[in-house]
Amino acid sequence: MQDRKKRLVWTVLAVVLPGPWTPVVVLAYVLDRAADRDRDAPRHDEAPPYPPPDPYACVPAPVDRNRYAPPR
Repeated sequence: MQDRKKRLVWTVLAVVLPGPWTPVVVLAYVLDRAADRDRDAPRHDEAPPYPPPDPYACVPAPVDRNRYAPPR
């Protein structure tokens, strides 16, 4: 909803202001969109919130009923 309101405001500004200001409004709109995208994009230098899956694991490890029982 917020995105639609911002687009409406930018459109009204581009239509209401006289002709020479239109490129300035369009440039401000594009820069605002780029800033929004940068804020929403995940950062690559941060660790993910979960560990990556093991690429070499084929099958999950079997779960025994008694963990403390001696191996067979």
